[in-house]
Amino acid sequence: MQLKQTRSITIGNAAQKQQYSIVILKSGTIVSFFSQDDDCYVEWFGENENVQVRVEEIAWDVFDTPAFFHFGNHVGVYSSKNDFVVLYNEAEKHKAIKIPIENKLPEIAFPSFNKPLSNYHRAGVTRNDVVPILFTSMGLLPVYIAELRIDLQNSTATWNQLKYWNNKTTVDLHQESFAKPAKSFAILHALNKQGISYAYGIGDRESGYLKPGMEFSEMAVIDENGLATETLFSLGRLYKESKKGGKECLFASSGKYAILTPVYKADD
Repeated sequence: MQLKQTRSITIGNAAQKQQYSIVILKSGTIVSFFSQDDDCYVEWFGENENVQVRVEEIAWDVFDTPAFFHFGNHVGVYSSKNDFVVLYNEAEKHKAIKIPIENKLPEIAFPSFNKPLSNYHRAGVTRNDVVPILFTSMGLLPVYIAELRIDLQNSTATWNQLKYWNNKTTVDLHQESFAKPAKSFAILHALNKQGISYAYGIGDRESGYLKPGMEFSEMAVIDENGLATETLFSLGRLYKESKKGGKECLFASSGKYAILTPVYKADD
């Protein structure tokens, strides 16, 4: 396989923007999600001009950035602070489509309190109507995947299931809370394709100063009960002599490729 550049884009005032994610729609249109000052925006990169749309419907702050994802020829924004998801269509870029979520996710149970799940700023990739949304626990990296089914025709959305890496017991969405796993495996990205969820994980730590890609990385198939049933590939432990090394992974918007990149410049 040979890679070649087909298009380049220019981001205006890039130094003043915090870019979170960039996706490519089925039509080939490039869309980014970023924050600037106290607002967040969706930016559409056209052939002749760029269109910026301020996201007004979603409650957010710099410590809880909304998740951004593509959905056919739409892009979506979701925040765990809200009980709805917002979609934007390529044909009507400024029109926000607000879709209510009909059920709630359970909270994480602690000895004396329950803690709501907090979304990660990057959602997974979907090739159908189910979007894998990543959630954090107590750390900075995501350790849970919740599948959000969006019915665009009927303007409804529903949480299908909540999973974490190698869980042995199904999380009941009808309960108010669930037990925090003894060991949480950090997950960098996810893909839902043909009814199968794929996840790329980096090890059994979820907080502290763990850099994405360190320790070990692998991609596995997760079944409807949240069990990792098949490992598609594993990079093994990634320490290089006395230096730490690692890989990051993003699933392409097409759902065909897992893109691996080095964490450190010294990595091969």
